[in-house]
Amino acid sequence: MNEALARLLELSEADASLRTLEGRLADLAREVERLQARLVAEDEAFRKRQEEHRALRLSALAKSGEVDDTDAKIRLYQHKLEHDIIPYKEMEYLREQVGYLRGRLDELTDEALRLMAEADLDEEKLKADTAEHAARRRRLEEELASVEREREGVRAEREALRSRREALAHAVPPHLRASYERVRSAGGSAVVPVVGGACGGCRLRLAETTLEKVKADREVVTCEHCLRFLYWRPS
Repeated sequence: MNEALARLLELSEADASLRTLEGRLADLAREVERLQARLVAEDEAFRKRQEEHRALRLSALAKSGEVDDTDAKIRLYQHKLEHDIIPYKEMEYLREQVGYLRGRLDELTDEALRLMAEADLDEEKLKADTAEHAARRRRLEEELASVEREREGVRAEREALRSRREALAHAVPPHLRASYERVRSAGGSAVVPVVGGACGGCRLRLAETTLEKVKADREVVTCEHCLRFLYWRPS
C-alpha cells in the first residue's frame, strides 16, 4: 500500500476508534443518569416509609391524648358530682356524661394500646428497612462510582486518541486531507476496501479502470460514485 493511502487508512481507523469511544461515553452517560435516578427514587421511597411510620406514631400519641382528655373529663365531672352543689338537671347530665365517657374511655384505651403496639412493631420493622435502604444505597453509590471511573478512563483514552488523530491528520498531504474531511463529514468511513469489485462504502460496482488502479497501488484512488478512498484487500 502506498504511503499516502496508508496514512489515510490509519487516520480513518483512528476516526473509527473515536466514534466507538464517543458511543461508549454516551452509553456511560446514560448509565450515570439511570443510577442517579435510582438513587433519587430510593431516597424518595425511604422518605415515604419514614413518613408512614411518623404518621402511625402520631396517630397513636393522639389517641393516647384522647384517653387522657377523656379521663380528665370523667374526673372533673365526678368531682363536681361529689363536691359541688349543682342543680338536679345538671347532676343528671353529669351522671349521664360520666357513664358515657367511661364506656368511651374503655374503647379509646383499647384503640390507643393497639396503635401504640402497632407503632412499636413498625418501629422495629423500620430499623430493618433503614438497614436495607442503606445497603441498597451503598450498592448504587458503588456502582455509580465504578461507572464514573470507567467514564474518566474512556475520556482519557479519547483525549489521547484525539492527539494521535491530530498528528496523523497532519501527516496526510493537505489536498488529500481536505478531500478526506469532506467525505468523512458525510458519515461513515472515508477509506474503504474494494469488496467483490464494488466500493466497500456505497456498495456500487466500480469501473474496471478504477479496479486496475486500486490493484496497481501506485496512486490514491477514489470511488467514482461516493468519492471514498479505496484500497485493495487481498481475499
